[in-house]
Amino acid sequence: MSAERLTLKLESFGPLLMNASRMADPLDPDAIKLAAVTGKRKKTAADHRRIADIEWFGKMWTHDGRPCLPADALEKCFEDAAKTRNFGATLAGAVVVDAPALLEYDGPRDIRKLAKNPDFRFRKLVRVRRALTPRTRPYFASWHAVVHVSFLPTVINREQVVDIFRVAGSQVGVGDWRKKHGRFTVEELLPD
Repeated sequence: MSAERLTLKLESFGPLLMNASRMADPLDPDAIKLAAVTGKRKKTAADHRRIADIEWFGKMWTHDGRPCLPADALEKCFEDAAKTRNFGATLAGAVVVDAPALLEYDGPRDIRKLAKNPDFRFRKLVRVRRALTPRTRPYFASWHAVVHVSFLPTVINREQVVDIFRVAGSQVGVGDWRKKHGRFTVEELLPD
């Protein structure tokens, strides 16, 4: 069975809030750094700033040192959208995002400079057990990305793939806090 490919441009119509899951791994270097600071009983203002910085870096999706939309996050977004059309896992196995999609945005390309820019930080109090805890996430107000997708034409056709990605952009979104963030429009890019 041979796969076909298509290229999509995702354009934000809502800000993107990233939340990489790697810090759930206690052996992740950023998780170790975070545990060292959060384990202190009495935290100073400098400790709280350090926690915010570690969270920001640890929650950033990157590929080759650049912000991106990971393939697995885009595939999950597609699968959730397919469920709204009663296709769900049936179609999810027939569609593969070939690689992380590099994020394009107006701002610094260097991650360290990006981290210092308050326009790319989102900080909010969230409930953890019974306490309110501040969380810091990478934030992109306006963005776009080019996504390369492979699909099995014996299971799903090109128009269905594009349609379900459109549903994903308008109803599902990608990233964290998706009711308000991570929404996008979809345009199919034709080969040159």
